[in-house]
Amino acid sequence: MRLKAAAALGLAAWMACATVASANQVAAKPAAKPATKAPAGPVATATQAVSAPALAASAPAISEGVAAGLERVFKTNVVPRFTVLADDELDADTRAAAQTMQAEHLPRVRALMDRWMLEELQQPNPQRAYVRVLARLANEFALWGRDTTGPAQDAALAQALQITGMCRPPGKKPSELVMRLARLRGLPAEVRQQAIQAERELLARWGQPRQVNEAEPLAAAELLLQLRATSQPPKTPLPPVLAYYYLGDTDKTHRDAELASPWTRCALHQWAGANPAQFRAAMAMQAADFFGVDRRQAAQRTDDDDPYPNMSNYFGARGVVTVQADVNAEGRLVRVKVVKRAVEVPGIRDVRPFAHEGTLDLASLAKAHELDWSAAAATQGGVKSVEREIEWSLKWR
Repeated sequence: MRLKAAAALGLAAWMACATVASANQVAAKPAAKPATKAPAGPVATATQAVSAPALAASAPAISEGVAAGLERVFKTNVVPRFTVLADDELDADTRAAAQTMQAEHLPRVRALMDRWMLEELQQPNPQRAYVRVLARLANEFALWGRDTTGPAQDAALAQALQITGMCRPPGKKPSELVMRLARLRGLPAEVRQQAIQAERELLARWGQPRQVNEAEPLAAAELLLQLRATSQPPKTPLPPVLAYYYLGDTDKTHRDAELASPWTRCALHQWAGANPAQFRAAMAMQAADFFGVDRRQAAQRTDDDDPYPNMSNYFGARGVVTVQADVNAEGRLVRVKVVKRAVEVPGIRDVRPFAHEGTLDLASLAKAHELDWSAAAATQGGVKSVEREIEWSLKWR
């Protein structure tokens, strides 16, 4: 990523130091089964380069500079998401459980970061090890958001989703861990204790190969748009916060569901009737969330001459995103959505790169609005649904 792109993202200084020189290509073509390959070749130096002979002669070591960078990431982007604050509104038992999880999990994550770094230094292009570790770390948060211990935990969440106030923030600045536990506060004591224990088990899975539910989030934002268009009262009463943010005539920024705060997004999907899998998919963190960057800003082009989404450019994310578009008789795009994606991110192996897909999704939707759809025009008065693949590929210099 170029320095000015990193500055635009608002990423931390350690990330802005990486300058990725790339030639990027974006193409749209008729839908077909995509085949993607991981990018190859040297890119920006985010860690000290390790030569092949050195790797063969001895085990790689983490340099002092890289170790300091990992520590900054840990303190800035990890610790706050598992911290229990004095003003968090938790009952005594839940607070004690949260503090136990905090004490157990933070050392676990820090150890994983070092282990991943040593692993990545032994992979091809070891000079990209630092960026690959960051990609893995962000994806662990996404996997954690989607994971479940099984039917009992799903049933507890389904029950919690029926409780009014389930999404109410438990404090002024609650951590991700505290928010997850606070959503269980309305459950019967025994069910809540079991659900909290399940949360502890999910944390113990970090760094382990695992498959999580691949459900798509419920299209809850579309229900709100329908309310705005029809002015018809909803079947389920709309929480005041959603009415204010999405149906009023002020504060336009909050009308974009992609930019909603976690507790507002929680209320949106609870109101829309998301099942546990859909709810988890909607609430799972994305890479932009992990780094504290606006999701749409992360998906903006790297610069005026480079259409590649800047966060995807930084992590080397590539692949094919399939969009489904409704086209009217004039050949104009009426509606478009992502229906499939095949994305690869260097450093992420054996699991889907959930954390990084959202950025390419948003960039693909934006690209769809730039394409010429006249060849797919519907018959007079109708709408024709067509699919196109949008390919995102990086050719490293």
